[in-house]
Amino acid sequence: MKKYSHAWIAFMAIKRLETIATTTDPTVVKGVNEDIRKHAKSLVKWFMDYRDFVIEGAWYPDDVFKDMSTSHIVKYQPNEGGKYSTFRGMPATHSITAMMKKYSALYNCPYDIVQGNCADRCESIAHSIVDNFKTLFKEDRGCPIATTNNHIALRFFILSHYVADCHMPLHCDSRPFSDEKGVHGAIEKKWEDQIKKSFKIDTDNNRFYYAPDGYPLQTSPTKLIMDVMEEIATRPYVHGWGSGNSSTWDYMSSVSQYSYLFSYYLIPLTFQNTQGINEFMEQTEWGQHFDDYNKMIFSDAIDSIARIWLHVWIKYRSWMK
Repeated sequence: MKKYSHAWIAFMAIKRLETIATTTDPTVVKGVNEDIRKHAKSLVKWFMDYRDFVIEGAWYPDDVFKDMSTSHIVKYQPNEGGKYSTFRGMPATHSITAMMKKYSALYNCPYDIVQGNCADRCESIAHSIVDNFKTLFKEDRGCPIATTNNHIALRFFILSHYVADCHMPLHCDSRPFSDEKGVHGAIEKKWEDQIKKSFKIDTDNNRFYYAPDGYPLQTSPTKLIMDVMEEIATRPYVHGWGSGNSSTWDYMSSVSQYSYLFSYYLIPLTFQNTQGINEFMEQTEWGQHFDDYNKMIFSDAIDSIARIWLHVWIKYRSWMK
């Protein structure tokens, strides 16, 4: 994903948390207790003081860390004699998982993990956020070893980048689609163009302009953007990690597995990276139903970021008590 796509997804994760905290629709928060809703509300309030860092923070992994060949990916390939064959659980509301369990020809088939450590990266950043909060809480104001809320907000948005990337199917597919000049880059440019069209961006100051509700100011939102916003406002929230999972690492490992299945479902083995975006739009399942699948990718990514952020926040606040 590109700069403003990452930033908008992170902002919508905050919006997702606000929905969890405030909605009166019982289907959205079915099974979510009042304690979790209070935590979500307090996290949204905290985020609103540091939202100007969302574009810079969410783009830091590409712009500064430049660990794209390792920490932004978990590359899988099917292999009849592969080392692995099990697939982890996920929350029932994760739309890509539900679809792949039903339709993927590779589900429960052997595979190998070729490259990447995105789940490790997400786990380490999640721990670092909690540790930084603890240090900030324990040390006196102005202490030279203490962090700041600005720094912690930056780390939250950095984390959102890695989580979102793992939902991009091509980040989990070992086939050579990752060339920026190939279909991978072309798909992400189409996403970025929709964000730029849909929201007013203060490029000089590296921030969004804000609507009165504190979220990015809409200009001419596309159908995809409107569909995603509707989805995150109405999708039921499940706080748990999914069956068998108990951490950010477990959860992101699950995400990568189903992103791998999704990529093979969307793009046939016959399609080559040397073919252009026009052929991609005409010849692949993804291209023929482009925004339908993009909605799933964006909505699942936003939901995942909100879930991980909220777990991190609750872990710190539980310690603080």
